[in-house]
Amino acid sequence: MRLSWSFPVSLRRKGLEDVREGMSANISQMGAFIRTESWSLFQVHDQTVVIWSLPREFTGQSMAIRLEGEAVIRRVDRELGGIAVEFLKSLRAFRRVNGEA
Repeated sequence: MRLSWSFPVSLRRKGLEDVREGMSANISQMGAFIRTESWSLFQVHDQTVVIWSLPREFTGQSMAIRLEGEAVIRRVDRELGGIAVEFLKSLRAFRRVNGEA
């Protein structure tokens, strides 16, 4: 099941320091589609670190939180302007990272 939530997402290809920004278009426990102006910089099978910025209104916590996990690019979609990622661990297993989103 996929949910059509739109959250800010930071993407970093493994081994590189530069971070690209995007917005989630839909999310499931095992993957997501992320719209990003940087879609053309990614290739299928790239390993990527994904950092979700979840607003406090969504989490019910006193401040926004960030969740980080690893994913693999499964599709680069020019028409939709984004990438499809498959999480290496379920979204539930992403780790919380410091800093407000």
